[in-house]
Amino acid sequence: MKRFKRALPFAISALLIGVLAGYAPWGEVGHIFADFDISTIIILVVLSLVYYALKTVRFWYLLQAMGIKQPLKIVALSYMSAQPVTLLPAGELYRSHSLEKHTGVPVKDSLPQFTTQGLLEGAAMATLSIFSALALGTLRLLVIGIAIIVLICMIGISRGYLVNFSQFLNRLPFLHLKNSSIEQFSKQHKDILSWHWLPLLYGISLVIEGVGAGIAYASVTGLGGHINTYQAILAYAVPIILGFVSLLPGGFGVSEQSAVGVLLLSDLKVATAVAATLVMRVTIVGLGVVYGGIAFLISRTHLKKLNFQALTNKV
Repeated sequence: MKRFKRALPFAISALLIGVLAGYAPWGEVGHIFADFDISTIIILVVLSLVYYALKTVRFWYLLQAMGIKQPLKIVALSYMSAQPVTLLPAGELYRSHSLEKHTGVPVKDSLPQFTTQGLLEGAAMATLSIFSALALGTLRLLVIGIAIIVLICMIGISRGYLVNFSQFLNRLPFLHLKNSSIEQFSKQHKDILSWHWLPLLYGISLVIEGVGAGIAYASVTGLGGHINTYQAILAYAVPIILGFVSLLPGGFGVSEQSAVGVLLLSDLKVATAVAATLVMRVTIVGLGVVYGGIAFLISRTHLKKLNFQALTNKV
């Protein structure tokens, strides 16, 4: 039964991707990719580098808000080396595990990053999406509903209601928390969502999601399609939000289907919508895995040095 539960999300993702593959006009998609120029590829790579650099900086400030002060270089290494694993359900928890390996900071001390990163991203995407949905007159109920859920979560966390979810937290990977640790977990959330840190973290999050929308815009226009800024924001934000809510690994299947749907609502042809969706996913997810793989290789060298120094000190 456990194996079935573990395999089910992957099976659902595969089914949804199979449906997409079934209706996509691959001949037309191939012709569209044939006109994909090198300048657009360079723009997308630069945007993806900025995207993950900003995410890393936000993570660094997030740790400082929790009282964890570590060099940016080491934090960046631990953050990016965990990137491939974060595609799995609750994979963001591995960032805390990776931070512990690189700095010795216990998982329980950095655990609030798991929920607050999602909340900050959700709040930023909801903000941009509300303006876009109202301007376009589409998807308004969906976007407003998401914004209300994010707001309720932020209010609940800021008031310490996380203590009531201790049993759920201990079911997540890498976790076994005592009541005192969960109380500390709740207090750290209050510190992060205080007026001292929230404006900075929320501001960085808005810029990150703006860059993400830029990736969506460049993906469509680089393939010969035409969308405006508001449509680009929705094409980026809605698939990520729905993919996250689905709890499927990496949001695969749901994100692709919803991205194609949003682009079709923007009056793009099916072939262009499919091609742009693939480019967006490769730029955001695929390049993230590549950067994570490079960071992991560098990380292995760094951890070997740490282990060697630890052995030397013992001797």
